Amino acid sequence: MRGRAKGEFRGTVLIADDHEVIRLGLVPLLRRCLGAKKIVQAECFAEVIEHLKETDLTLAIVDLTMPGLSGPQDIGRIRSLRPGARVVVLSGSTSRKDILDALSAGVHGYIVKNQTSEDLIDKLRYVLSGEIYVPPILAEQAPEHAESVAPKGVMQPAQNILSNRQLQVLKGLLEGKSNKEIAQELKVAEGTVKMHLAALFRVLGATNRAHAAALGKHLIG
Repeated sequence: MRGRAKGEFRGTVLIADDHEVIRLGLVPLLRRCLGAKKIVQAECFAEVIEHLKETDLTLAIVDLTMPGLSGPQDIGRIRSLRPGARVVVLSGSTSRKDILDALSAGVHGYIVKNQTSEDLIDKLRYVLSGEIYVPPILAEQAPEHAESVAPKGVMQPAQNILSNRQLQVLKGLLEGKSNKEIAQELKVAEGTVKMHLAALFRVLGATNRAHAAALGKHLIG
């Protein structure tokens, strides 16, 4: 899925949230901004399991508090039943534990609901490009155990977790460049650089840019 162009979304999108207003708000947004044509909805986890029978499921957007979803193990069940689909948690919770539990269950992104429509779509595109989106709030505190934040099935060491783009961002960080300068060099949006930095902080267990540079220095040859 890496490199999918805007407007070329293929497959089915699953929106799983027990709040109808959220589901109904997302449907036209996903159609208009991602070009999604087939969208199915679920208001409880039992319906999620039914929709996982969709063979062309590309993206699942799941709320953590829906009826029947008992914890990270259920998110992991989605991943195991549809390993080819990208799974994103869209939640109102900013709890560090909720974020880490979701990441450890193997989600490809954790997006907090207090987003603008444009920011939400940007983050979904980021996940669909093959990256893992981690909310910046997670980088504000050092992980208690660095290994606890790595998505299940992703292997250590850190250089095996980071994408080529994230390594490029790390290189720019080591060179003392600002987010804007890194974005200009890589020809990406500054917001995309911030997303990559959040992922770097998560993987490295860093609390700030200087800490990330110190921890990641050995990864750049």
